[in-house]
Order: sequence, then C-alpha cells, then structure tokens
Amino acid sequence: MKTILTLSFLLLSISAFSQEQLTVFYFGATDCGPCNRPDVIESIDVIRTNFDSLHSEFETKLVMVTMDENMDEAIKYIQKYEYWDETSMGSRYHNELILAHLNKAEIPGVPHIMIFKDRFEDGGFGTQTIKNREFVKNIMGGDEIVAWANAEMKLD
Repeated sequence: MKTILTLSFLLLSISAFSQEQLTVFYFGATDCGPCNRPDVIESIDVIRTNFDSLHSEFETKLVMVTMDENMDEAIKYIQKYEYWDETSMGSRYHNELILAHLNKAEIPGVPHIMIFKDRFEDGGFGTQTIKNREFVKNIMGGDEIVAWANAEMKLD
C-alpha cells in the first residue's frame, strides 16, 4: 500500500511540474510618466483580474520588474499596486537577475510587457525548474498596453 501511495504521489508531482505556465513580465518605473498614467494602471488591474480566465488552459504568473534607481520608491510602488505574484528589483537597466532570467532580452523602454510560455520539470527535492521557455508576446508602450488589455489580451 505504501508503494502505491508513493507512486501516486510521484505521478501527481511529475504532472504538477510538467504544467505549462504563462509568465507575464511587466517592466515599469516610478519615475516613468507613461507607467503611471491612470489608464495604464487600470490596464494592469484588468490584466491581473482577467488574464487567468482568458487563458485558463495555463497557470499564470504576473511579475513586476522595477527599473527604478531608487529602491525605496520601487517598494512603495509595488505595495501601492498589489497586482504581482512576484517582483524583481534592480537599478535601472542593470537588473542583472531579470535580464539573465530572460536570456539577455533587450528592454528598450518602459512600460513594457513580455509574455513567455514556460514548461517546468522536476528539479529534485520538490523544486521546479524551467525546462523550456518560449517567447509569446511583446507589448511596448502605454498606449499599446491599454489597447491590448482592452482587446481580450490575445497572445497571437
């Protein structure tokens, strides 16, 4: 019986780790005028509220990447708008952690959204490791983000 339970747990774990996930990276800064436009902030709220249901075949994660030099201001911004599943803070465009995570993707400006489809595998000891990351969508600029959020957030 113990063997069957262990095998069942392993199979459930493997299936959980093989999930596909859409990771939505939002690049913004507190000193960025377009990032702080009310319609852009509203669009982020729309994305947070509706993205999951529009793409229900995937798990989703919304990641805020602050491109601020002033980390105190970045923290206030993150806390003011609690839309994020994760955050990454760096100094301006020297956010080495996130840029390495995105395979040296160039971030030409903010606000900016990049969406990736991630597939995970068991990394051992109950952890997940990204097995495959596929670039899905790039939305650059406040007007483009607002238009995309108001147009059903299509991935094509």
